[in-house]
Amino acid sequence: MRSVQRKNFGHNQTLDPSTAYTPVDEAEVLRILNRHRDQRIRAVGSLHSWSEAVLAEEVLLDMGQLRAVELDTIDGQLVATVGAGCQISRLLDELGREGATLPSLGLITAQTIAGAISTGTHGSGRHSLSHYVLAVRIARYDKLSGKAILEEVSAGVPLEAARCSLGSLGVIVSVRIRCREQYMVQEFFREYAELSDVLAAQDAFPLQQFYLLPWNWSYIVQHRRETKERRSWHALIYRAYWHVVMDYGMHLLILFFARWNKTQSLARFSFRRIFPAFALRNWRVVDRSSSMLVMKHDAFRHIEVEMFVRRQHLDAALGYAKDVLHVAGGITSDLTPENEGRIAALGMKEDLAAIHNHYHHHYPICIRRVLPDATLISMASGDGDDWYALSFISYARPSQRAGFLQFAEFLGLSMSRMFGARPHWGKLCPHGAEELRSLYPRFNEFRAICKAMDPGRGFLNHWTEDLLD
Repeated sequence: MRSVQRKNFGHNQTLDPSTAYTPVDEAEVLRILNRHRDQRIRAVGSLHSWSEAVLAEEVLLDMGQLRAVELDTIDGQLVATVGAGCQISRLLDELGREGATLPSLGLITAQTIAGAISTGTHGSGRHSLSHYVLAVRIARYDKLSGKAILEEVSAGVPLEAARCSLGSLGVIVSVRIRCREQYMVQEFFREYAELSDVLAAQDAFPLQQFYLLPWNWSYIVQHRRETKERRSWHALIYRAYWHVVMDYGMHLLILFFARWNKTQSLARFSFRRIFPAFALRNWRVVDRSSSMLVMKHDAFRHIEVEMFVRRQHLDAALGYAKDVLHVAGGITSDLTPENEGRIAALGMKEDLAAIHNHYHHHYPICIRRVLPDATLISMASGDGDDWYALSFISYARPSQRAGFLQFAEFLGLSMSRMFGARPHWGKLCPHGAEELRSLYPRFNEFRAICKAMDPGRGFLNHWTEDLLD
């Protein structure tokens, strides 16, 4: 047991619990729950989240010691049982030794498996990790006895809720998730002027992700597809290029523009002339999926807002974001007539004027396709069109983020009202509880499962309590 104040990765949230524990096994988790039956308990992973979902106000459980990995074959399907505190990087290493991997991978691997599924972590071209969860083992209180128990949720609507639960059902102690054999991915870069050309390539390259370069407004695309080809002889050279040039070289230049440079015209020039050159065109490389689908954009502290829109709204949403960035950067004072009309209809013209010339964007807008999930409230939940995640990232120092935070709030709220866009649960989430609930048609089902599994509201914080009540 120990008591210590903690900050999340982005240093925008401070956790100040009265008590903190690092349990070593399930039995200790149960003992802690019984000891603190009348207090609020929140479990945390690697704290790689920017939203208030991570906050622990009374009792904090650091699940980092529960990290065992067991790989089995069930009905011909590879299945891993993973301790809640196991980081994705460790899980990939353990699976890799058995020639296996995860069916979907996010950009970074620092998150724990419980944290990743609880907030709907996703990659590009497939479902989020939550979709592949087969069972979740949860420590919670028995409704009749009031004592802590372990329950495995493995079917029906309760499983759909547990796959992405914001930590609101109880303390996740382990996750059973579908895996697959390790596979190869081919990747190469191209640049396009039009979004239609990017999307036209999607059938041939279903794992692709792409970046809208601010101030240049072209699309740099990582064309990706699964392949039966062997690993390229120059794959190690490509990995070294990524590490030196993309993970660190490009980001150090971005840090210069975000933290030290005050000349916005130089930043705009760089995005038009320098940044496009970082992505070497048509260098086709084949490597293992666990190497190809991740990057190190978490090497430097940053903050992020990410909005999910359906494919039918993608073109309009990106055009609108470009418009708003021009206003926020002081390039123009007004949006295009179409977007001005949308803002006027929402009654947000004063909010738009308030961000004018207050924020200059300095990072490529990352866009990833996410297939619909079999969950209740992951961002990609629900049938219908595929979803596209639009990430807006700032590398400004925590003390210099006011402009970005104001921009993120305006963009997030207006995109939700215009396009039904959903904010990522683990990133900046400027919406009020009622507005968040309205974005999920099955939210009442989720709320009912939470009430059934945690009737005493012992596993909430103030943010999730507002959301559920």
